[in-house]
Amino acid sequence: MDLGNNVASLRRLRGWTQEELAERCGLSVRTIRNVELGSVDPRRSSVKLILRALDAGEVTEDSRGVPAAPDRWRGLPPPRHPIVGMRAELHELARTVLASRLTAVLGPGGVGKTRIALGVAAEIASTFRHGVLVVELGDIPAEEPAAPAPTAVILERVTRLVGPESTWNEPGTTGGAPGANADLLILLDNAEHLPSAVAAAGKELLNAYPRAHILITSRRPVTDRWGLSREIRPLPVEPAHQEGGSLAPAVELVLRRASAGLPATVDLARDLPHVVELCRRLAGVPRALEFAAERLRTIPIRSLLAAGPALRMLRTSDHSLSPHQRSVADSIRWSTDLLSDEHRLLLRHIAGLPATEFTPEQVLAAAGEAAGADLENVLCLFSDLVDHGLVTACRDHVYRYRLMPYVGQVVCADLDASVVAACRVPAA
Repeated sequence: MDLGNNVASLRRLRGWTQEELAERCGLSVRTIRNVELGSVDPRRSSVKLILRALDAGEVTEDSRGVPAAPDRWRGLPPPRHPIVGMRAELHELARTVLASRLTAVLGPGGVGKTRIALGVAAEIASTFRHGVLVVELGDIPAEEPAAPAPTAVILERVTRLVGPESTWNEPGTTGGAPGANADLLILLDNAEHLPSAVAAAGKELLNAYPRAHILITSRRPVTDRWGLSREIRPLPVEPAHQEGGSLAPAVELVLRRASAGLPATVDLARDLPHVVELCRRLAGVPRALEFAAERLRTIPIRSLLAAGPALRMLRTSDHSLSPHQRSVADSIRWSTDLLSDEHRLLLRHIAGLPATEFTPEQVLAAAGEAAGADLENVLCLFSDLVDHGLVTACRDHVYRYRLMPYVGQVVCADLDASVVAACRVPAA
């Protein structure tokens, strides 16, 4: 994050006007305004005065006016690659996280929730004196209706990363309530299968660490009543401006990811219409686009399109990812496994609709053809499917929806397999 944005974020977090910050650091309002706008290269002494007033620490010798990174970043590191096509979302989410003590990033599987959350955490990390904690929840077993929620497991992971309480005290201070001085950003990643546990843990963490902010990533809402939620959507497949030769974010992502491993004689930029078609078929979902980009290192794009691309082609051998993140099929099953048989059956009805886009009325009509269908229940089930990111709203169309890519294929295949298994006659 550049100095101007950093200063502005810190100032707003403390609820100060530019005039109040100027008074506290002994500089003119004009200087503060110019620093925040980035229209001047401020003197080092001015930067020190501003950061001291904001309680943001000192400046390193090579920082060139940018506040030093926090002493500690614990957990999954920030993304190595630039976040493509989400700059506006990144800045808006950063402002939300600074303004709210609890923020949830929501969106379908593979849409980039973890990446943008880590990017935001890196951008505002220097705002938090004691750093950033990234707590991975994806390996915790999903909640069961009859079993206690694993709240204690989440809290134990946070506590382990936080470290000794003595390190939280400000210089020259001792005592106080445990955690009272812990100035942290806590990121709870992959929370959709633990809604009750994450909600309970979030409340406890906010009480235990009064200066901490919490950022959650989840495929479905988990904390709507006492936090803010921000939805992440797939990347646009069409450029924002048709003139000027600009690339759509989805297309740019494919070109960036594929470029590292492509043969020297291959230039995807010369085959943009096919790249655009690939992005359309994958609905701009970043993870699916990255899997496809991996395939482009060995398979020509026209062959990939001729093959669909087939669902089984959209996977990776990168074992640093969680198991449910290594293929599009596994990602979809991670969500459908959290649903009831009724949800899965409704998904199959939706997959059978003749049009790609549909309305709730069309879903009711399709489900109503089944004997004994409860239409009120169908609407509730449909809302759940939208909340889980398996059905998504169409851009710029109210109450029009579409299935996320390959959802219908996975659900129908799994239902067919379960029917076959149920019909097998045990061996004598």
